[in-house]
Amino acid sequence: MESMFVRACQIPKFLQVCRKIVPSCICLSFLIFNPDLFAQKVNEIPKHSDPLHKKVAMFEKLMLGNHWNEGAIMQYVIFPPAGLDHPIIGPQADCLDPTSEMLAAFSYKYAITKDPKDREIANRVFEAILKLEQVTGVPGLVARSFNKTEKPLWHEQVFWYDEWHQSSSMPDYRWLGDLSADKFTSIFYGLGTFWEYCADEAYKQKAAGLLDRFIGRVMDNNFKIVDLDGKMTLWGNFCPDLPHQPLNSLEMLAALKVTYHITGKERFNSAYHMLIDRYHYDDRAINAKILFPPEWRNVGDDYHAARSLYMLMRYEKDRSLTIKYKMSLTRHWHDWKDIEFTWESTIWFIMVYQVLTGEHVFTKERIQAIKDMWGFERNSKEFKIPQSDGSFKLVKSEYERSAAATIRNYWFGRYYGLIDPTW
Repeated sequence: MESMFVRACQIPKFLQVCRKIVPSCICLSFLIFNPDLFAQKVNEIPKHSDPLHKKVAMFEKLMLGNHWNEGAIMQYVIFPPAGLDHPIIGPQADCLDPTSEMLAAFSYKYAITKDPKDREIANRVFEAILKLEQVTGVPGLVARSFNKTEKPLWHEQVFWYDEWHQSSSMPDYRWLGDLSADKFTSIFYGLGTFWEYCADEAYKQKAAGLLDRFIGRVMDNNFKIVDLDGKMTLWGNFCPDLPHQPLNSLEMLAALKVTYHITGKERFNSAYHMLIDRYHYDDRAINAKILFPPEWRNVGDDYHAARSLYMLMRYEKDRSLTIKYKMSLTRHWHDWKDIEFTWESTIWFIMVYQVLTGEHVFTKERIQAIKDMWGFERNSKEFKIPQSDGSFKLVKSEYERSAAATIRNYWFGRYYGLIDPTW
């Protein structure tokens, strides 16, 4: 398999010299199994005018080359010199979003290609989500992100999320806590998609085990995400005894449905129906989309709802419930039908709607929006790096944002026949 981290043209000159002394196979193996050693970065960026399939192929190399953190996909990386001797991660709170998107992307891709290389990438991304649990030292507690480091990194002090811990179970690692409802959704969406489209029997069992522990822990804490300190996280409230948003009711129903489907454990099915029969989560889910006033509409909430509805509506067979979930989807469609394609996942909402309803909603404008998909940024700016004496040093570096959602959109569309491979 071609290295996911480096390209032959990026091999340092001194390695080429080494080949004259050391057998080439040893040098190449040394490079492949030490991907961070030379801190090479992928610099081939597609043009907006390139065909869609070419853009996505290049985005994949950028993500696997520059954003790969032991299988986890970082949403934002900073290059040297601010990145020290290798790209480091800036704000990491949303790591689970691009990680789950890449897991889903390569799961759909494998379902099409049946290429073992695509399955191996998906397996390694899944293993990173397992590590996000392992690093916390608590079964069922999943971190937002992790870094292999024995001491705090500078970006922990300057970016907005300050919930870093030194790992007790993996002493050379630090991890970011305070998991939220949107990352909760990333987990059951990513793992559910992997289990359904890509995982072999061994990985199906691993995915089922992780969902069992993760969703089970939330259930055991009265449907709350509880952090290392035993307290509910800031955005971890799905509790029937506490006021919460209707979107959180939808997310919890989807999580329980997926987990029951994958594990077969009746406790998740019982919890699902208890929340419906006693607390009317199905009725609350209808109003998961805020429509009025218009300024309260939130495209991020739409994304979490789209993933939840995609998983929930395909598994639910009770007509009385599917009608309510379709009502929720229709309420979203009231906004989505006029949505502007200014964010990489908005075109995915249209794809999800067509897949779930069977309605043909792709106009020429929407097809063009698919062909124009982008969702990537490379730029440079000054970063304020704290020094040991309490002062700050300004360092100018390049930074890069993720294209994982665009890659997922593409392979989702390919799998469901919404995207022509010649585009």
